[in-house]
Amino acid sequence: MEKVKLLIESDRFIEVDNPFGEKSTDYICKNTFVFEKGKIYGIICEHGAGGESIARLLSNTTPLKGEKVFVDDVEIGASTIEKLGWYLGKVLYSRGLIKRELSFRQALEMAIKEQHYYEKIRPRRLPTRLWAIKEQHYYEKVDDIVKEFHLTPSRLDYSLSQNCEWERWRMSMAIGYANNKKIYCFPWMNTLEFYDCLYNSSVFRFFKKLTREGAIIILPTSRKENVNKLVDHIVQIHNTRFEHCISESAYFKEYFK
Repeated sequence: MEKVKLLIESDRFIEVDNPFGEKSTDYICKNTFVFEKGKIYGIICEHGAGGESIARLLSNTTPLKGEKVFVDDVEIGASTIEKLGWYLGKVLYSRGLIKRELSFRQALEMAIKEQHYYEKIRPRRLPTRLWAIKEQHYYEKVDDIVKEFHLTPSRLDYSLSQNCEWERWRMSMAIGYANNKKIYCFPWMNTLEFYDCLYNSSVFRFFKKLTREGAIIILPTSRKENVNKLVDHIVQIHNTRFEHCISESAYFKEYFK
């Protein structure tokens, strides 16, 4: 995998339920975004102006609808997007009719089991192209992941939503890494949330490790100062719904003339 392209062919609203427990509406407009492997991208926009949607579309958290995703100029579907993309802070649930939130330990054990399973069936069942774009790494034990991501062993049996705000970001990144994800998408964050998330959780310490291994990191936030010296590229979103200025309106000018 050398690059990922997100093609948005039409404007639309997207309903958002983010890891901070906030429900809102995001608006995306026609645009094309290209992300190269091993790079960190700061997506700069106002709240609701599309930054959150980019993260959700590239992780299959929100299904595609009038959008397309390409890896090395080859279009991929939802199942492949889900194998590559990871939405940080995402809560995981058990499979079956009755869904229960997984503990961190259960999520890691499931990741280890699935990766070993894929390795066994690789020659027979998995598409060659998927293996070409996903360089694999494997863990034998949960303890190996805990040590590598500096996690608290005593909190392994808590779910992500039960863990403290700062520990959950490292946990979520560890789950994504254990699942061999290649596109790490953070939710849109304002300045305070961004500082608290990255600084207090110290999750930024693992960015170099991920990018050295070819991962893409997406950081949507409210202003470019938040990502200064942290990212390789800044992408400023220009959303037509957020370009209005009251002082430029005819009604305003007439009232204050």
